[in-house]
Amino acid sequence: MDSKDDTDRLRYLIDLIDREDAHLLAVRSRFLGHCCDVDAQRMQSLLSDDVGVDRLESFGAKFGRMQDTVMDKFIPVLLRLSGERVVAAIDNLGKMERLCLIESADAWLQMRNLRNRLVHEYFDRPADMAPALERACRFTDVMHADYQAMREYAQSHFAL
Repeated sequence: MDSKDDTDRLRYLIDLIDREDAHLLAVRSRFLGHCCDVDAQRMQSLLSDDVGVDRLESFGAKFGRMQDTVMDKFIPVLLRLSGERVVAAIDNLGKMERLCLIESADAWLQMRNLRNRLVHEYFDRPADMAPALERACRFTDVMHADYQAMREYAQSHFAL
């Protein structure tokens, strides 16, 4: 891709991730309110009806979608436009951390590992999912803040 194509792609991805971010924060609020503390008892309560199950599925899907879009699409384009070589996702995250555009590459890797647990494991043992849900809830703030930093960087450095 040439830089104009990358700039157009970056503009498109910012619009997309802005929506994903808003939807993720909204479903988190509907599902968990303003408290990310989740223990076995709260998990049981959250999943006591179909609305809670639907909200968990929605939260997990939106969490995974935004994380995937940022890591697999947005970061590579942003790095290319910044003159960096795009490599494996883990190395790209390291570059983003060194550029101070994300707080922690390790946090993003943990987010990636959490997405599958949120979608697949809660039916078997909901109480075991409580710590994962709590971490994912807290990671939404990290994802949101890091995305805002990347977005501001992109908008200030490229003709968007």
